[in-house]
Amino acid sequence: MDCEELRSWVDRLERGAVDPSELVITNRVSKKREDYTQSTRSVAALERAADLGLARAPGQSVSYVVVDDAKQSRERVLLASEELNEYDTGFYRELLVRAAASVLSPLGWRESDIEQFLSSHDELSLKSFF
Repeated sequence: MDCEELRSWVDRLERGAVDPSELVITNRVSKKREDYTQSTRSVAALERAADLGLARAPGQSVSYVVVDDAKQSRERVLLASEELNEYDTGFYRELLVRAAASVLSPLGWRESDIEQFLSSHDELSLKSFF
C-alpha cells in the first residue's frame, strides 16, 4: 500500500506550507450560542463571531480554522473571515490520519498502522541527515 499522498500532506502541514484558507471547517449552527453547554470548536467560533458583531442564528453556518485546539476559549479558532496566518498542525494532522484510516480500514489499515508508517518515514528522513 502506498501512502505517499498522505505523507506529502502531513509533511506540508508540519512545514507550515498549507494555506490556512484550505483548512476552513464549516459547521451548521443548530441552536443559539447561549444554549450550548459544551465548549466545542463551533461554540468558540460562535463566540468569536458574536464578538465581531457577526452573530449566527440556528440554521446558519459558521466557518473557522483551528489555531490552538488545546484552548477551550474562543482563542482556539479564527473565523474564515479573519486574517488567517496560522493553524494547529497537530489537530489537522490528526484529522488527516483519521480520514485516511476511514478510507483504508477495509484494507486492514488502522490509525495505528498509518501512524507507524508516518513515523517510520520521519525516522528515515532524520537518518538521511547523518
